[in-house]
Amino acid sequence: MAIKVGFIGTGGISRPHRKHLKNMEDVEVVAMCDLEEDRVKEAAEEWNASIYTDYKAMLESEEMDALYVCIPPFAHEDQEILAAEKGIALFVEKPVSVTMEKAREVDAAIRENNVISCVGFQGRYLDIIDRTKDLLSNRPVGTAMGYWMGGMPGVPWWRRKEMSGGQPVEQTIHVTDMARYLFGDVKSVYAAGRTGLMTDVPDYNIEDGSAATLIFENGIVATIFSACFLSGSRRKGGIDIFTKEMTIEYRERKSITIIQDDNSEFVEVQNDFWQDMDNAFIDAVRKGDGSNLRTNYADATKTQEVVMAVNRSLETGDVVQISDM
Repeated sequence: MAIKVGFIGTGGISRPHRKHLKNMEDVEVVAMCDLEEDRVKEAAEEWNASIYTDYKAMLESEEMDALYVCIPPFAHEDQEILAAEKGIALFVEKPVSVTMEKAREVDAAIRENNVISCVGFQGRYLDIIDRTKDLLSNRPVGTAMGYWMGGMPGVPWWRRKEMSGGQPVEQTIHVTDMARYLFGDVKSVYAAGRTGLMTDVPDYNIEDGSAATLIFENGIVATIFSACFLSGSRRKGGIDIFTKEMTIEYRERKSITIIQDDNSEFVEVQNDFWQDMDNAFIDAVRKGDGSNLRTNYADATKTQEVVMAVNRSLETGDVVQISDM
């Protein structure tokens, strides 16, 4: 029997998922919802799916096994909660919200209704990250430096902090989540930011750049840098990891370089990690078992706590304890 899937949000981030579902057997997209009617009509054509502009109407009318929620951070209302109450498995794109209150409300609904959940941190499915975890399994990390340095996305909501969360929440969250996946949970955060570079951008109120120092529960110290002011093709993303015997340079979704003494090994990504993530989610739905998913909503909420602590520290100048989030 085919797994019946729905989509809330049919913009850019939904397209890879829709492509990946096409590569699977016994999967059917039965309904799609978007506020932009022309966009949802175009997306629905490839599946002959039902079309909605009201997610409540879709969830009330359609029978689904799984739902992809692919909407901007500020747009999370009750989509996930209503789906969880109907027993529908959830795939939610990051970041899951711009407030911890909403994230916790959704997490509680998912737990209460015991539904399978996955959040779109596709980097966890990289084959080079499997290799990195193996290398670090018996090598304590001393410190690390992470980066998401790039330009400003063009969508208007991104430049408003109350809508996107700013760079640490909307994009750098991928690096923060990878640090958590590799190093463990964070106990405190201190951050400082820079403004004043993007004076030519209207309706803009986020930091141009920031540095956030994360103290992990196991003693590791890492600083993660964010920027959205770079022009052209300049970009730096990933994490440099330092142990006593080895340095691992992870380049975001591309490669790792393993440096030990005078030797180095360069390893590129070989697997289709994003397809692997969607495969894992649909397989979990089919089996009714999400234990092999590498990031569920509860775990993503922990990453959300860290990036929201970064924002609080940027606002107050204080060290923020994760237990206070």
